[in-house]
Amino acid sequence: MTTRRAVAALWCSAAMAAAAGCSGSTHAAVPAEFCKVPVSKTALSPLIPDNGSVKQTYDATEGQPGAGCALSAGGHRVLFVAITLSDRAPDPAGWKASAAPYKYAAERAVSFPGHAAIGSDGAVVQATCTSRTGYMTFGVDFFGDRVENTPTGYEKLQPFIDDFVAKETKRFGCAK
Repeated sequence: MTTRRAVAALWCSAAMAAAAGCSGSTHAAVPAEFCKVPVSKTALSPLIPDNGSVKQTYDATEGQPGAGCALSAGGHRVLFVAITLSDRAPDPAGWKASAAPYKYAAERAVSFPGHAAIGSDGAVVQATCTSRTGYMTFGVDFFGDRVENTPTGYEKLQPFIDDFVAKETKRFGCAK
């Protein structure tokens, strides 16, 4: 009887360990698109936690071209981007000051025409249109345990911004 119980206990322990191992290895799927544009998985995956299902929302703005897009993983918001398109020359002042709430925000070089103040937990971006008069503004908020609140934490967010902003400016007809 003691041997049977020991074998049963070992078998149950092994089954429970295997089940726990399986549940611990699930990774959140990195979406191929965000905010109606394809995004680089290598740029987006560092922003998404390993566990939980990924959900997105897209809300077009009324009265002015733009959108608000959110990405959640495991029921927690991870990323929110507010986009606006303006058909006039950009205001030369103010965009950098609006990045003040973001930790370690500073003006950073970007891969598209425009300016960006990128911090570890968010950014303010002003992309200059190349195919029409005007510019686009992007407010990016990054939340959760993937945020690295350090002077170099922006390095996790910047590849996403470089990839995403360039594609959104094309989608809105701002860039070629």
